[in-house]
Amino acid sequence: MRQPLFWRVGELAKQKAEIKKRGEQLGEEHIRQVEAEWPQLIARVRAEMDAGTDPADPRVQALARRWQELVAEFTGGDPGIQQELNRMYQQEASVRERSGIDFALMEYVQKAMGAGGRE
Repeated sequence: MRQPLFWRVGELAKQKAEIKKRGEQLGEEHIRQVEAEWPQLIARVRAEMDAGTDPADPRVQALARRWQELVAEFTGGDPGIQQELNRMYQQEASVRERSGIDFALMEYVQKAMGAGGRE
């Protein structure tokens, strides 16, 4: 059985104990729900990007906020876990391939997050 990305980061991160604790706090059912939500969110963001929607558009802003919420929920606000997650996406092609988050999509999301403060 393939382990979800939630636990894959835990295997690699120095913060393994914190990630395990986070998983216990969130509960298996919630983790499954979020894991089911991610592909939908990624697809919606990609559709906006492919359509050429400005990252500052309210639709994209709402998607970027949800993206940030899910990441923050996963990391628990721990900058070390966030750094490890970023490192994985930057350096591990297999993570990008499995998640559907390529460099172009990540750049689009980052622009949307940056544009959020300009509204």
